Amino acid sequence: MVRVSPEAYTAVIGAYKNPLMALGETGLVAAIVFHAFNGLRIIAVDFWKKGAKYQRQMLWAVLGLWLVTMVAFSIRHLSLALGGH
Repeated sequence: MVRVSPEAYTAVIGAYKNPLMALGETGLVAAIVFHAFNGLRIIAVDFWKKGAKYQRQMLWAVLGLWLVTMVAFSIRHLSLALGGH
């Protein structure tokens, strides 16, 4: 879009710079990150002999990794989106 109309590109990017979009982007990233980590857990359950035995522990590991990742992402993303440069 920037090649066709730089003004239109600037208008679209400006529309995305609001608190509601920042929260929506954070939610989208949260869903994608959980989906990715949980997918790795499911692969481990399916292809590792002891996967079924340890699936509960792996779920807690996924939730822990997800939480750490999302806290770090949210701090950075929301500070930039809501007030930083």
